[in-house]
Amino acid sequence: MTKEIEIKALLSEQRYDHLRQILPQKFRKINEDRITTIKFKPRDVRVRYSDKLREVVFKDTDPTKFSRKEISINLKDIDDCHNMVSLLTEMGLEQHPSWTTTKEEFICETGGHEYTLSLQHIPNFAYILEAEIIADDADVHIPNLKYILSSLGCEPLDAVEFKKKINEYIEKYGK
Repeated sequence: MTKEIEIKALLSEQRYDHLRQILPQKFRKINEDRITTIKFKPRDVRVRYSDKLREVVFKDTDPTKFSRKEISINLKDIDDCHNMVSLLTEMGLEQHPSWTTTKEEFICETGGHEYTLSLQHIPNFAYILEAEIIADDADVHIPNLKYILSSLGCEPLDAVEFKKKINEYIEKYGK
C-alpha cells in the first residue's frame, strides 16, 4: 500500500489558463489524459478509465487530507472497468455521479525530490492544481508541496470550501 501526499489548490479559470501556458515552459510534461472516474461510498473506491488507464483505486480518508493511503489495481480493459462498477454496485456501495477530468502532469524538482504537478479541469466542478508525491514521510514533503503551490501563485484549498463544493456537485448531478 502506498501513501499519497498531496496538496490541492482551487483555481479560477483565468489562473488555470495561465498555468496551462507556463507549466510546460517551467517543467517537464509527462502525461496528458482525459480520465472518467466513477466513485463509490461509504468507502472511497473509484473505477477510473481512459485510453491510457484502467484501474480501481481505494483511498482511505477524505479528499481534503494531505496524506492518504492508496491501493491501486490495474484492470485489463474497459470491460473490466464496467464489470468492476457492476460488482461494486452489487455489493451495495453507493455510486456518486461520475466525472471526467482533463489532466496534464508535469515533474517538478524541489528540495532534492521529484513531485508531480497535475493541472486538472473537471467540467461543472472545478479547476484544480495538485502537487503530490508517493512517499512515507508527510512531514518532509508537505512544506515542499506548499512551497511549489505558492511559487505558482496558488494557495492550498480550504477543506470546508472543497467539501461544500463536492457535496453541491453530488446533489446537482447525483441520480
